Amino acid sequence: MEQLFLVTNQTQLKEYESFVTTYHNTLQTYIIYLQEQYQVEDLPQAIIWADEKAATCFIRECPIPAYTNDVRMVMTPDREVWKTIYIKQAENYPSNLTKPIIEHYQSLSDNQLLQIIGHELAHQSDYFLDYEEETMWFEEGMVEYISRRYFLTDEEFAKEKKINQQLVTIFQETYGHHPLSEFGRKTYEGNYASIFYEYWRSFLAIDGLVEKFGSIEEVFSEYHRWNNEKRAVDLLTWFGIEI
Repeated sequence: MEQLFLVTNQTQLKEYESFVTTYHNTLQTYIIYLQEQYQVEDLPQAIIWADEKAATCFIRECPIPAYTNDVRMVMTPDREVWKTIYIKQAENYPSNLTKPIIEHYQSLSDNQLLQIIGHELAHQSDYFLDYEEETMWFEEGMVEYISRRYFLTDEEFAKEKKINQQLVTIFQETYGHHPLSEFGRKTYEGNYASIFYEYWRSFLAIDGLVEKFGSIEEVFSEYHRWNNEKRAVDLLTWFGIEI
């Protein structure tokens, strides 16, 4: 993959280049892991390391500065940007509920930045069926789970899961208990809380499926069995998921 930079000044360029150099081998090892374990055969032609404005306004209008397709992946490798984004989820909720959440995101690590990159790269897995809004929750939840399991320590994974559970509980009163199958393009028209509400619910659903079936591989196997049996019911019903 080509490594391209879209930045506004030399300081930013040096910072982004330093991040890419520092974690080049780590990401190459992860790519090999995806190729061996999850049938990743085609990667984006380039990664564009872009500042937040370029990622969310110039390349594509998107509130989250990390996304991918078959041609290019875009990522803002700036912890301060991601801290701000994650903390904004909680800005309209009581401080007594959000204080531990804010403290968690204020200590964001490079492992969590790598996990975001890993999330986007895992989308390239050929294990996923055609990208349909009805099953978008499955793919988004699964790539979040795969990348977290790889890049986060067991302690970090458990803490992130706990924070997600707290956020979902807080957000439910505002955004309701609609089916995960409603995760779709309209999701990105909302604010950070409404967007991440869908991501965290999807991740937690996949986490529950892995616990139920015993492994990621078995969850994928069941997913393909659903498809092979002509999708007699929707995927949520197939997996017995009520959220």
